[in-house]
Amino acid sequence: MCFSTTADVVAGGVLVPVAVLSLRQVTSARELPLAALPAIFALHQFIEAFVWAGADGDVSSGVAHAAAVGYVLIALPLLPILFPRAVWLLEPHDSRRRMVPFVVLGAIVSAHLGYVVAAHGVSVTPHEHALSYNIGMDDSVLWTALYVLAIVGTAALSRFPMVVAFGLLNLVGLTVVALAYAEAFASLWCVYAALSSALILVHLIQRRRVAGEGRDTVVLVRR
Repeated sequence: MCFSTTADVVAGGVLVPVAVLSLRQVTSARELPLAALPAIFALHQFIEAFVWAGADGDVSSGVAHAAAVGYVLIALPLLPILFPRAVWLLEPHDSRRRMVPFVVLGAIVSAHLGYVVAAHGVSVTPHEHALSYNIGMDDSVLWTALYVLAIVGTAALSRFPMVVAFGLLNLVGLTVVALAYAEAFASLWCVYAALSSALILVHLIQRRRVAGEGRDTVVLVRR
C-alpha cells in the first residue's frame, strides 16, 4: 500500500528509471527474473493508483476492482515464487541445493495464496492514508510468516551481499507491511519497493562490473 493516488504515481515514476537500468544490466537469461523486479514494483505502484482513484470516485468501481485484484496477485501469489526462484538462478550450482527448501516453500505459499484469492476474491477497505486488502484468508499470521521465510531465507543463503541485504530489508519491510495490513495504518510499501529496487540495481551493476573485469583478465593473460 501507499499513501494516495499521487504517492503511488510518483513512487512508480521514480522506479521506472531504476527498472530500465536494471534490465540494461542483464547479460544472461538467469539474471532476468531478478532484474525484472524493479519493473514489477513500478507496475505495482501504478496499479494501486487506480485502486486509490476508485476509492476517491475518480474511476469506475469495475476498474478499481480489477486494479485491486491485479495488485493482490502481484503482492501475494507472484512475489513468493518469483523472488526465491530468481535468487536460486543467480547462485553457483554448488550453493543452489541449500536454497531448494525455500524455493519449494515459496511455491507452496504462492499456490495457497493464489487459491485463496481465486476462491474468495478481493475487497478493499479505504482508511485514512491507507488501503486494506481483504481476501478472506484463514491463518493469515501463519501464511504471512511462511511468505517472509521463503523470501528472507533464500536471500540469507545467497553469496551476494546486496541480495542478502535485500532479504534483511524484506524481513523489516514485510513485517511492517503485515502489521500495517492488520491495523490499517499507512504502509511503507512505497519506500520498501524503492529501496529494494535500488539494492537489486546495485547488485546487477556490481555483477556486470566483475564480469567485465574477468573478461579483461582473460585478455591480459592471453597476451
